[in-house]
Amino acid sequence: MAEVARQLTPEEEKQTIRDIAVAAEAQTKVGDTFYLITQRWWQNWLEYVNQNQSGNVNEGSSSEHHGSVSSSTLKRPSCIDNSDLIDETVSEDSALGIELHDTLVEGTDYILLPQEVWNQLYSWYGGGPVLPRKVINTGLSQTELSVEVYPLRLQLHLMPKGDRSAIRISKKVVFPSPSLLVQGNRNFTFPFDVYICVSNKVEFHLLGDNRFLFGITSVIKRHALMNDMEKTLDDANIQMDQDILVEVIDSKTEGGIGPVQENGSVHNGSLAAAPSQSSFPTSGSLSASKYSSRNGNSESQLQNLNTDKAYGSSGVSTRGSSCGLTGLLNLGNTCFMNSAIQCLVHTPEFARYFREDYHQEINRQNPLGMVGELALAFGDLLRKLWAPGRAPVAPRPFKAKLARFAPQFSGCSQHDSQELLAFLLDGLHEDLNRVKHKPYIKSRDADDRPDEEVADEYWANHIARNDSIIVDVCQGQYKSTLVCPVCNKVSVTFDPFMYLSLPLQPATTRSMTVTVFTCDGSALPEAYTITVPKQGRCRDLIQALSNSCSLEVNEKLLLAEIRGHLIYRFLEDPLISLSSIKDDDHLTAYKIPKVLKNTKFLQLIHRREEQGTGNAQSTLGWKPYGTPLVSPISCDDTITRSDIQLIVHTMLSPMLRTKNCGAVTSSNASVTASDQSHADSDVTNARKGDGGNSKLTSLEKLPLQLVDENNACIDLTVGDDKVVKLSSSSMSILVFVDWSQKLLGSYDTSHIENLPEVCKYGHVSKKARNEPLSLYTCLEAFLREEPLVPEDMWYCPQCKERRQASKKLDLWRLPEVLVIHLKRFSYSRSMKHKLDTFVNFPIHDFDLTNYVANKNSTRRQIYELYALINHYGGMGSGHYTAHIKLLDENRWYNFDDSHISPINEEEVKSAAAYVLFYRRVNNDRASATLNRKNTRFTSYLHFMKMYVQGAPNVWNFLLSAPNTNAYIAIGFSPNGNMVGSSALVGWVGADALPVLQKYYLGGQSPNLVTLESPDQGLTISNSSMSPQSNQLYLAFQLITDTTPVPRLIYSVGPAGRLPSGPAYQLTQHRDQISTVLNYATGQFQTDKSKPEASLRRSHGLLNMLGWAILMPIGAMVARYMRQWDPIWFYSHIAVQSFAFVLGLSGVICGLVLENRLNVSVDKHKSLGIVILVLGCLQVIALLGRPDKASKVRKYWNWYHFGVGRALIFLAAVNVFYGIHLGGAGSGWNAGFAVALVVLFVIALILELRICLRK
Repeated sequence: MAEVARQLTPEEEKQTIRDIAVAAEAQTKVGDTFYLITQRWWQNWLEYVNQNQSGNVNEGSSSEHHGSVSSSTLKRPSCIDNSDLIDETVSEDSALGIELHDTLVEGTDYILLPQEVWNQLYSWYGGGPVLPRKVINTGLSQTELSVEVYPLRLQLHLMPKGDRSAIRISKKVVFPSPSLLVQGNRNFTFPFDVYICVSNKVEFHLLGDNRFLFGITSVIKRHALMNDMEKTLDDANIQMDQDILVEVIDSKTEGGIGPVQENGSVHNGSLAAAPSQSSFPTSGSLSASKYSSRNGNSESQLQNLNTDKAYGSSGVSTRGSSCGLTGLLNLGNTCFMNSAIQCLVHTPEFARYFREDYHQEINRQNPLGMVGELALAFGDLLRKLWAPGRAPVAPRPFKAKLARFAPQFSGCSQHDSQELLAFLLDGLHEDLNRVKHKPYIKSRDADDRPDEEVADEYWANHIARNDSIIVDVCQGQYKSTLVCPVCNKVSVTFDPFMYLSLPLQPATTRSMTVTVFTCDGSALPEAYTITVPKQGRCRDLIQALSNSCSLEVNEKLLLAEIRGHLIYRFLEDPLISLSSIKDDDHLTAYKIPKVLKNTKFLQLIHRREEQGTGNAQSTLGWKPYGTPLVSPISCDDTITRSDIQLIVHTMLSPMLRTKNCGAVTSSNASVTASDQSHADSDVTNARKGDGGNSKLTSLEKLPLQLVDENNACIDLTVGDDKVVKLSSSSMSILVFVDWSQKLLGSYDTSHIENLPEVCKYGHVSKKARNEPLSLYTCLEAFLREEPLVPEDMWYCPQCKERRQASKKLDLWRLPEVLVIHLKRFSYSRSMKHKLDTFVNFPIHDFDLTNYVANKNSTRRQIYELYALINHYGGMGSGHYTAHIKLLDENRWYNFDDSHISPINEEEVKSAAAYVLFYRRVNNDRASATLNRKNTRFTSYLHFMKMYVQGAPNVWNFLLSAPNTNAYIAIGFSPNGNMVGSSALVGWVGADALPVLQKYYLGGQSPNLVTLESPDQGLTISNSSMSPQSNQLYLAFQLITDTTPVPRLIYSVGPAGRLPSGPAYQLTQHRDQISTVLNYATGQFQTDKSKPEASLRRSHGLLNMLGWAILMPIGAMVARYMRQWDPIWFYSHIAVQSFAFVLGLSGVICGLVLENRLNVSVDKHKSLGIVILVLGCLQVIALLGRPDKASKVRKYWNWYHFGVGRALIFLAAVNVFYGIHLGGAGSGWNAGFAVALVVLFVIALILELRICLRK
């Protein structure tokens, strides 16, 4: 079959694979097998089968070289080589077989092929090793399929023997019950060579981290008993390399260790799981392995996943002494999540909100939410991160909730941090949406109405359905204008946005670092960083490197890729794509003569002795290190052992230490070059047979090992000077030089160590700040008018057809926190590319005033950066971190998973910036008086205030309310009561003009509220109120000889409650929030020294329960339970007496409350007294109750029934009136109304029952 395959053309191979892939992908299900194949080989095969396509070969290459290589064709790939996916150092010691590298990334290191595709390729090319993996279901539905590249590896310990064994098992397997173990479950293999009695009980225990290692007499700390056999390993939160204690307990003794008998085989032939091991769980979704026939290619539509190379959960402790400096452990490629969480956690509005009692706003009935679980998990995590003195937090509970509601983030694969951020903000909004029942609202067309009116209408409709802390803080509004190209119909809509995704100009070049070596020993190796086309070819790299290193006319460069201190491959083909070279690869270039023909290359591989860890005298053998050196050798010449010694001496001569000054430096480079020229002539003479041995008399023989044509090593330091037979099948001659400690003293080998990467991982060059691309430029590109794409045409209501309209976006309303996403990831030919373009973004004074289309807004839109997410590296080897400014410290920190370190502000800007977080700066009315360093900011729900001491006796305040249809009020109280406080109230009047009034609250009666505040030691002056961007802002100065009174009473609410001019007399007022403010820290708390709030609640509850609920229940007992005489009578007396006591207590609370608050509530008080009198009359009626046979009993009944009914009616009325006066809200009204309705329905049913009986 292999012979037939070789006769296929590249196009036929491509078509065959494409057809098989399409058929296989359409039928993928759980349990199917996929195979890993190295990306390098796959990319070579793709270039081979697509080489005949026009424009494909020369893409990205320099045009000046087209003529010389246009006729070149790519060779057919050799056999499949998956060795670069294997961690050989671990696999050698593993009992489970082949080990994958623990940081492999799909689309960069490997791709996943269906079994049918793999079988076909394997039949054509052969190779290996074969790496099969199973398809599992990772979501709540049956459609969330994923290939489990890294199954779980568990460490099992058997008691009481103390045996230990490792197994591999899918994380989606239900953890086996003891009966399944005995019966030989195919999903699980009991690895111990034991027989478990059927009568025994098997328990599984998770072992904690603080455990003793296993021994026969070891003590093991039980961490948790795994007694839920219905859970999968994933549900049980079993982690990679988790230790499981398997304890066999005799069911007869229920606590003693039962019999565990050696049997020589596993009972009933349990089947072993396929060996496939690494260090991280699932990687690679099934959707990332589908093929596309676009442009005739069979390239995989791979979603390039990132990984955290060298950024694992190292457990580096973070600073815990300061709040907000707690890190997050990396759970395996979770840096994308950690960076986004840290930015949200350090958003001041969110930090305060989730540290307060936000539970009352959780919406568990929202079908679009997560039943509040996401908000609770985030709030719990936020509190842990803000707790003082904590070690790094492991966000496992939050990650579990995230994976449950968003299966795309399950497992330990790398994801896009911005995608997670978008999901998290949307999920938190739905979980915290204050709107429990969303009304249906139909949007009206603009119909030439003013934009301001239409925008406010759209925003009001949005708020009517979406009202949460996320909307308050993060949501803005933009104006979208569509123009029909045919009829010029203009459609204007105003839509909310959570963040702005700004486009970047894609970078067309990349920087690559290559180390250049000479083969003639004329110079030390030198690293060059050059710029090449990002989608270029090797010829572009060679050309740029030749110009940089001043290549001579008679020289050329030989590119090589170094891996594991060996030459992995020579990049001789000029058509090799540079995209196949990753940033963390190592490249070298060797200067060789251009005129050589029939040439082989001598590779000098360095080795040194590796010392053992247990004994300083023990060695582990010779291991490769450093960078190989290369020298060309003509196959026409006769090469002897001494010739090889001379060639090696020549290549190493630049590193030779001098007697006086160590290594050779540039000052004696000319001497070295002269010596080397003599060495070159010596080599030439030696090859001609003219005294080659004599030339070695002054040179010490180096410890060289030559690999001959039989792959045997020949020691070149002993024996005669024989001719070396060169292998005819290999183009390379391998020579090992063993560097002893003595030899290292003669040469400076630091020049061949630490070979730089192509693009150093984690390093982002901070380019010049005068580059034209700024954040403003990106914003202008986002707002630029452009036609819609043909796939997204607009239906014109006037033409009644779909049109490719032009679309223009404008910013209309900006949020308090503006999130900006820089679109660094672009798509080209079904592949993802990262743009490393540096964007010059402002840290301070980000002025968006001129970009806001609402010209009626006079407020300046100034923002300041306080956090950003960075993405380092490329698509396949990336890492996320966060830069965050702690506002209290006014200092920037770098949050790198569990490690946190301070940084300077100038370090914040880099080409790694990915998501930017800006906070709005206070409006310019107060900006002249508010000092940035000393300003304090605090908030509660919709009310926000900013204040600073502007002078020894002057305090500047800035308040805001969520919309212009609200009022905003603040009162300064000497004792925490409304009565006696000075208040400032602002709102927008009926004429759309701002109204600002000062009141002195002498009492709750209108005649006690005056517009002028008496002298109480404080004066409110320079006050101003302005509606801007659908928010209400109130600025004023408080003049006082001391620190302002800490007790504040403030309120926001609908403006319809406030009076109209010209008198602006308040008819009622009540405090909504009463707190004690710490002016030094900005923190506030409920004034616990005020008992009025609890006294008010007690007054309302006692009166409600006594007069309005228990009294009706007692009356119902007397009417409907008479058949159970005399039980009904005593029950009636007991209920009514208890109701009277509660009601009397409520009246007493009310009188005390009136006295403390010094308020006048005459109507409410009068009704309460009437009710109390009626209650007393009922007590008197009880005491004077006549006998049933008495003639006056009939009149007593009329009196008793009439007074009772009047009492119940007046009590219900007065309770509703009291709820209204106290401003308790709709919840109290609804609860009391429901109670009355329930009582009425019960009475109605019992009354109907009596009627039916009659």
